[in-house]
Amino acid sequence: MRVIRDLRGEEAVRLIVKLLKLNYIHADRVRVVRSNSKSMAYARLWGLSKVLQVGLGIGPYYVIELIDRNFNKLDCSEKVRIVVHELMHIPKTFSGHVRPHNEVFEKELRKCLKTLRKLRNSNEIKRICELLS
Repeated sequence: MRVIRDLRGEEAVRLIVKLLKLNYIHADRVRVVRSNSKSMAYARLWGLSKVLQVGLGIGPYYVIELIDRNFNKLDCSEKVRIVVHELMHIPKTFSGHVRPHNEVFEKELRKCLKTLRKLRNSNEIKRICELLS
């Protein structure tokens, strides 16, 4: 499987975190990669477990994997929605764990998406779309 780091995707994540005021997310510890995985998903979030953090002597990190064959087919607003969805899986403790889908997750995701809809014509959203293309 091919996996490459996506620096433009990481810049998009930083802009989204700032725009949505997700201050608990340390964007400098979130990486974005693109893969040619055969998965049916558009994207996945990977957290660095506590065992690996301690073993490697580093703090928590997250990796958003964008699955090219599926993600690239989406329009701009869907790409942004997918990345926001993955970011919402990061818990407020920024511990390396991944939040599950539940009622609270869905409520917070809806709130973020509502904020983004209000900003859909802003320069920031246009820049994020450009970076994710």
